[in-house]
Amino acid sequence: MKRLTRVMLTGLLMALVAAVPARDFEEGVNYERIEPAPPQGKPGDKIEVLEFFMWLCPHCYRLEPHMKTWLKHKPEDVEFVRVPAMFGGPANLHAKVFYALQAMGELDRLHEAFFHEIHEKKNRLKTQDAVEAFLAKQGVDIDKFRKAMNSFAVAARSNRAASLMRRYGIRGVPALVVDGRYKSGSGLSYKEMPELVDFLVERVRRERRENSE
Repeated sequence: MKRLTRVMLTGLLMALVAAVPARDFEEGVNYERIEPAPPQGKPGDKIEVLEFFMWLCPHCYRLEPHMKTWLKHKPEDVEFVRVPAMFGGPANLHAKVFYALQAMGELDRLHEAFFHEIHEKKNRLKTQDAVEAFLAKQGVDIDKFRKAMNSFAVAARSNRAASLMRRYGIRGVPALVVDGRYKSGSGLSYKEMPELVDFLVERVRRERRENSE
């Protein structure tokens, strides 16, 4: 009987929690409108979500588990893309490393490993020699890595990352951009940042429906 009562109370509590409405994020505070806005998409088109980040950024490191959880349940109409921020120095080096590993098919395996090495082991990986020593321990072919680092494709992707930062006015990370129309603002916890993405994705869906009517 007591066990049944506990189960019922647990179910009631879960129902009450589920009934709590999602936070109503405030434009101009929690998120900003990007001007000029890109052409409006159609209902059903993919909605692009960009995460600007740096491996060296402690806030990006703390956000990562929440984004990882969100990605497990990412809506099918959302395309998620990480963009390494380029603020000069080691950040620019890491951006090239990011795209080199992506070209080699090694990025998914090593993305979190970089965060762990930098923030848990306090190895900042500020030079290419330090990066290569770390990657060698992870079983990466260093000759192939060097070729990728010097490739036109990596240079082009790095330049595009810098261009996206200018286009969206990214001055700090982590920063999230939804559909090229909205970007994250202030007053957000790490947990709330993926919740903001869901809020803005739904807003984009609604705007597309209204525009198509």
